[in-house]
Amino acid sequence: MKPILKIVDTQQSEAFQLMKVMDPYFFPSWHFHPELEIMLVQEGAGIRFVGNSMERFQAGDLVLYGSNIPHLYRSDKEYYQKDSSLISKAIVIYFKENFLGESFLQVPSMAPIKKLLALSRRGIKFKGNAKAKLQELIPGLEGQKNSIGRIIDLLAILKIMAETKEYDLLLQTDFTKYVSENECERINKVYQFIIDHYTENPTLDEVSDIANMSATAFCRFFKSHTQKTYTQFLNDIKIDNACRLLLDKKMSISQICFETGFNNFTHFNSQFKKIIGITPKQYQATHLNR
Repeated sequence: MKPILKIVDTQQSEAFQLMKVMDPYFFPSWHFHPELEIMLVQEGAGIRFVGNSMERFQAGDLVLYGSNIPHLYRSDKEYYQKDSSLISKAIVIYFKENFLGESFLQVPSMAPIKKLLALSRRGIKFKGNAKAKLQELIPGLEGQKNSIGRIIDLLAILKIMAETKEYDLLLQTDFTKYVSENECERINKVYQFIIDHYTENPTLDEVSDIANMSATAFCRFFKSHTQKTYTQFLNDIKIDNACRLLLDKKMSISQICFETGFNNFTHFNSQFKKIIGITPKQYQATHLNR
């Protein structure tokens, strides 16, 4: 599996590319590309990694990525089971900042879109009424056969994104760190190993071996890419999966504690409250009563 996804424009006459994804699970590899990207998840659930951000995604998740922001969609483990009937479905739009020419964004009336594209370097997740409007417009791009009509529709989508205040930024600052192909491959191996084995509490030495680095060098490398220590990242993965199990309501809270790799209920409660801000019981009550 190639660690870097490079989008090649094979349709030189088109201003942008639209890709429909319908697979058992999303492409689970840390990757980046020079094109900006809009990704609308229509079906599926899991963890979305963007730069040093990590959040759960589900159907309706809508993000605009700036150029060269590394990202990864890791579907939940049930999507990888051989007998699973689950589907991961998305619409992805790739376009370059100058997709309508070098001088297009210099036109004064395009200032809001220019500002939007600059802000996209932090990753933008849309929500609320704006997201609802965009969820209606984005699928319509596929049915638009006229090239000019497609461009007009994309501009309408960018206009809504540029004018709304209903969004969250995924990164605290613009993502400017250069990530080499070797680093991408190493991060992929580490993420894959941690996500597959988090319930076994892999040691720092075990994860360092996966990265083919000394423990000291790995700690520096991992912190530089995630802004977290290995232990913090491992606990984030555990608590993320605990949240999912709490909403399934198929296990007791104490069962979820041990299912997610915590060997001590007090420590589980402590970590959950530290990361989420409330206790597991409060989280379950709050979300199931919505």
